[in-house]
Amino acid sequence: MIENDLVIKESNNYIINKYFKKEVKQNRDYEVQLIKISNKQNLSSYILIKSNFESISLSKNRKKRKSHYCEVVFAGLRQPTKDISLDTYKILSLFIKRFKVDNVDICFDRLSELEINKNTLIIYQHLFIDYINSFSDTHLEQTSFYINAPTIPLIDSESFKKILVYDKYIKESRYKSLHCSYENWKRLEFTLNIKFKLKDFTFDDSFEDMKKLAFKYFKIDDISYKYFELQLKLLTDRRTQKESVILNEDIRY
Repeated sequence: MIENDLVIKESNNYIINKYFKKEVKQNRDYEVQLIKISNKQNLSSYILIKSNFESISLSKNRKKRKSHYCEVVFAGLRQPTKDISLDTYKILSLFIKRFKVDNVDICFDRLSELEINKNTLIIYQHLFIDYINSFSDTHLEQTSFYINAPTIPLIDSESFKKILVYDKYIKESRYKSLHCSYENWKRLEFTLNIKFKLKDFTFDDSFEDMKKLAFKYFKIDDISYKYFELQLKLLTDRRTQKESVILNEDIRY
């Protein structure tokens, strides 16, 4: 951080502050600090430095002071429609080169008329039955449906930490006005356990299983792997960074 002139800064951006406050509440973090890493005005321009139960427990188990370890979160990379600065990828690649990655969120956005609420809970439970160990592992919170510790048919289930489906239109509408054409906008989100250096982790099997579930939910099978492949190259291949690759519209979805 010192070598790359990364310093903790205050953010006056309403949406960003709202997001960070939600992070603290949801994850029961003790402290969240912000570091700005690019000049863009979106979440991908910030790093979250978090002190929480896991980081403190790890410090104690390794007989370090409780602030020795922290969780570092790079947010907003799952937004292909946002303008993500190359600086963000360069800084993140430095962390990836030195540290193991704990987990990664991968998302699929499409339109679905199936609402997410207590009236449709049983529908979601049966729709995703192949990925649920027990109905007690599922949870509904407002317009979000969670599957914790899911079972995955095609690969080792330990690779998946969580599956989440939520109403993206309702969430985004809290902060800005959206066109009515987005009314059925839903997001299917997978949290993968990595626990390795990113270059040593194979995503192929995981991605195929995610595509299978995305097809089951959204009823479409044209989901592309190109944008995710490009992101991985930007994070692990310095040659790609030097070429200053532009994220073209035709590979964003």
